[in-house]
Amino acid sequence: MVRHLWIRRLTQAASLYVIGTFSYYGIFRCPFAVPYVSCENCPVLQCPGRKIWLPVWIAILASALAFGRAFCSHACPGGMVAELFSRVSLLRGKVRGMADRVLSSGKYLALMACIYVFWFMHNPRWAVPIRTGGFTESTMLTFEHAFPLWFARTGIVLGALALGLVIPHFWCRYLCPTGAALRLAGFRPLFRYFMSKDCTDCGVCNRKCDLETRPAKHNCTNCGDCAGKCPAGAIKLGR
Repeated sequence: MVRHLWIRRLTQAASLYVIGTFSYYGIFRCPFAVPYVSCENCPVLQCPGRKIWLPVWIAILASALAFGRAFCSHACPGGMVAELFSRVSLLRGKVRGMADRVLSSGKYLALMACIYVFWFMHNPRWAVPIRTGGFTESTMLTFEHAFPLWFARTGIVLGALALGLVIPHFWCRYLCPTGAALRLAGFRPLFRYFMSKDCTDCGVCNRKCDLETRPAKHNCTNCGDCAGKCPAGAIKLGR
């Protein structure tokens, strides 16, 4: 269990190093309505996404086919922030059952909205593309010259991440369109954690899980943390 956790922490740190700046630019400086997907046409020259966006997306989708939503728990910078916030969430264990399932549909609606804006509206620019300037100065200029819709989009993302202090992983569970896409792409991944026939339905995995779910169920990110906490040893990794 400790070894597995350290491996996950190392992959999170490596991902933060590789795509952390890209993630930052997507939220705070990307002029497009849907960030991270129009990078080849982006005038923000400093953004590393101009060079790495396609390999990153190919790697993310490949990981979904192999390991489901493992990117969310092992490499996503936003997921790492949400995980830290979940440690002090005020309503841990309070949103469950039907309420949890209904709210979970929000990320699929967000995915549909992103597809519509990207495909049918041609992903319009909602902020003035600041080309030059220092890291902090350029961010402030983006906020000074952005359109109202850009503020709404950015506010929703930041607000949903902040709500993780109230409801664990609020963004990841209920609003993240990337998580929804990975769930659909990796609905039957090659490898995932699952409950074997030794499961006694004690509910420990659900209570210990940061996303308050069970292996291979909705919102499971294949993190594997529950495997070392199952008293029956019933959680396995495999086909």
